[in-house]
Order: sequence, then structure tokens, then C-alpha cells
Amino acid sequence: MQRKKILWIVSWYPNKNDRFDGDFIQRHARAAAIYQDVHVIFVTDAEIEKPTDEEWNYVTGLTEQIIYFKRKKGFAARLRKQLTWRSTFQQAVKNYIQENGLPDCVHVHIPWKAGLIALWMKKKYGKEFIVTEHWGMYNSVVEGNFYKKPKLFQALVKKIFLEAKIFVSVSAFLGRSVEEISGKKIDIIMPNVVDTSLFFFTEKKYSRFTFIHVSNMVPLKNVKPILDAFQKTLNATKKNVQLILIGNRNNEYVSYAEQLKLLNSSVFFKGEIPYTEVAQEMQRSHCLVLNSIMENSPCVIGEALCCGLPVIATKVGGIPELVSSTNSMIVPANDSDALAIAMIQMTEKYQAYQHKKIADEAGKKFGYSTIAQSFYDLYQAIC
Repeated sequence: MQRKKILWIVSWYPNKNDRFDGDFIQRHARAAAIYQDVHVIFVTDAEIEKPTDEEWNYVTGLTEQIIYFKRKKGFAARLRKQLTWRSTFQQAVKNYIQENGLPDCVHVHIPWKAGLIALWMKKKYGKEFIVTEHWGMYNSVVEGNFYKKPKLFQALVKKIFLEAKIFVSVSAFLGRSVEEISGKKIDIIMPNVVDTSLFFFTEKKYSRFTFIHVSNMVPLKNVKPILDAFQKTLNATKKNVQLILIGNRNNEYVSYAEQLKLLNSSVFFKGEIPYTEVAQEMQRSHCLVLNSIMENSPCVIGEALCCGLPVIATKVGGIPELVSSTNSMIVPANDSDALAIAMIQMTEKYQAYQHKKIADEAGKKFGYSTIAQSFYDLYQAIC
């Protein structure tokens, strides 16, 4: 296969401020780098002593260039931050071109605000660009959604989409939402990647029937009704069941579980744990529960399916695209009674699911090799 030089300019990416920031973009980069030479540039501010600092990471086919500039404080800090971000990013692109020549393709991940650099590159170097959107903000449900943003923000995002040569989305739902606000039609759906070397089927399970929830537990994830539904499940079934929650960043739900007298007896909070440990917890569990009021294309569903876990999730956003009647139960959003009924039914019908088949089918859909081929086909056709 002919390897091409692909420059990724990204709005989110794992960094020392937040190692989970845009980790799904990093997995996309690793997939693309199987058949291409991918150079990622990400710029952000940080608490550093020097004016700028850089972090370089290398794996086969992939170079990650993370650039930090010194975080400023004061009334004018916000404006200075934007100007410094832009100039730092532009200089990084110039340095890349000076050392490597123009890339075969420019690929933006999350148009705001890396897409501004793509517009500049298009004007200065005549390079067309591809844009992939991961951010599920194009609805009226999520906090800080597109429709609540300033008019200038909205206009610039629309311009980025309209000037992109190709629009890639991680879900059809998100693609339709973008089309509504910009008129830009989706060209390709590229789902999130699952690392199947970590997330795979195993028969080793907890002795107790285990529901697992994995998220950052922001209000959008609607965690409290999961605890209510689990309590109803516990009261309605004679089975020995437990609920494990991973990723909590505050004590709100811990306190509520304690109030329900479930904490550390049948409900357990693991906090933020390494990715490898998330995989191990999923493998030992029986069912993933996701009760979001809005989602785009949640990575945890693909990860659970690759482990052979059936999923209980809400019928919102792009979730119905990821699941089927053979691997999931779909419930209405904001309905803890329906969620409880599904959880009770899951304890009764769990053995009827073909867990190995669920894992095999999910691995083919979300695995690195499949997504790598999709990136290869995209770049060969477009670049």
C-alpha cells in the first residue's frame, strides 16, 4: 500500500492537562497510521514556566506533537489566549511544511477551532481539507449547545464545514444534525475505534450478576436514575446483583448511593481508572447500562459489545445505530421504570444472548483493522 503524508490538526487530544481529552481521536489516529504517515498537531495552554513547551510521541506511522503555551491570567487573558493559540498553531504548521513539504492531505478533527487553521492553510497553501466531527453539540439538549453559542462562533463553524472537501462523521445522527445547521451533507460515516487487544470476549465473570456503567457522569449521562432503577431491580429479583460505576469525578452519586443504603454492598464506585482496567472490569461484568439524555456515538457501547456484553441504553442520538435487538435493550430516555424493567429482564434473559457472536461482530465493525482500511480508502480517493 502506498503510504501518504497526512497532517492532522485537532481541537481535542490527550495532553498533560487532561489525558482523556479526545482519546477517541487518538485511537482514530492510531488506526489511520497503520497505512499512512500521520502527523498530529495539537496546541493548548498549560501551567508551565517557559513561554512554550512541547511533547513529542512516536509510534509506527504516527507522530504526536503536543504544544503548550504558558497560561495567562487577568482581564485580557482570554483574548491573548486565542491570539497565542493561533500564532503557535500556524508556526507549528509552517515548521512541519518546512521539514516535510506539503502534506498529501490535511485532516481536521473537530472543526472548532482547529478548522480555523485549516481555513488559513487553504488560503495560504491552497490545500483542501477533510473535516471529521466528533462533538455532539448540534442539538438543543446538551449544555452549551451550538444554538446557544455566539453568532460569530456559529458562522465560523458553518464556514469550516462548507469549505471542507469531505465531511466525515462518527454517526449518521451527527451528520444529519450538521447538515441542518450548515447545509453540508455527510460524505462518510467513520465509527469510533475499539482497541480489541484490550476489549475482547472472555468467559471469566464476577460471581454476582454485574451491571456496569462507564462515563464522566456529567448531567447528560443521567446517572441518578440508574441508581434508582438498580434499587428496583435489587428489590424485584432474588438474584445476587451488583452495579459498578467507573469514571465519577464528584461525590454526588456516591452520597446518593449511600442514602439508598447500597454503597459498598451492591453499588461500587471505581473512580477514574486506567484504560486497561476499564477493559478488565467490562470483561468481568455482564451488562453495560447507559441512561443518557443525549449521545452521539458513545465509545463505551462499542467497547462493551467487543467484550460480548449486551447493552441497555436509551433511544437517543446515534445510539440506535450502534446496537440491535440481538445485542441490546433500548429504553426511552428519562424513564427509570422502563430502565428497571430492562435491567430485571436482563438478569433473566442474559444467557439467551450469543456473547461470543456479539463480540466477533463488534470487533469487525469497530476494530483497528476495519477503521484503518476506511482511512486508507478515504485518503487514496481524496488526496
